[in-house]
Amino acid sequence: MASCFEPPVYSPIPSIEFDNIVFKDVADPSAFDSLILSIRFKDGDGDLGLDASARSDTLEPYNAKYYYVFPDGTYINYKTKRTDPRYDTLPAFVKPYWCTNWEVRSVNKVIDTIYFQLNPNHYNIFVDFFIKNNDGTYKEFDWQKEFANYPSCGETYDGRFPIMTKDLTQKTPLEGTIRYAMKSTGFLILFSIKTLKLRVTIQDRALHRSNTVETGDFTLQGIKK
Repeated sequence: MASCFEPPVYSPIPSIEFDNIVFKDVADPSAFDSLILSIRFKDGDGDLGLDASARSDTLEPYNAKYYYVFPDGTYINYKTKRTDPRYDTLPAFVKPYWCTNWEVRSVNKVIDTIYFQLNPNHYNIFVDFFIKNNDGTYKEFDWQKEFANYPSCGETYDGRFPIMTKDLTQKTPLEGTIRYAMKSTGFLILFSIKTLKLRVTIQDRALHRSNTVETGDFTLQGIKK
């Protein structure tokens, strides 16, 4: 007897479905609690994941920031914003832009304030938090802006999940579950009995973005494990 297996045919653009979310509360108040999100995925060519140890996955298009340089090799800096009308619309060096768009660093042995833009393609999973209001609407809770403290931004729960296949050169369909843990000592302090929901998207190595899914409403106590 003989048989053959026809692999499933999926789109090269990843698709996801919400699976589960649980909250793990640890007894030690100085230790991290965990909000653990599970999503199911399908991808037609299997090019999912970024390798934190691979230098190639720190370079374009996966680099963290973009800096802007004039033809003479000098950076756009805060002096440029103040003195050149073409750049006066750049954000001021105030919260939260002091960590999302300006970097104080040494350039040619001189401390300068350099303009940059964050590269969203540095990550491959994107998680937005929303708090439900009494009237049924939702307000996004922006971790980076809420906890920007010069010179650092607040936490971001956009992140990276690892490569999902042994050989990226083999363009084969892939499906499974991503279990993504987000850690904080402040979940209970911030959200207590508030009603939350998360909005989630993933991205493959070719920068194809998946559909967006939501968790539905939950409280930390209601999903505590």
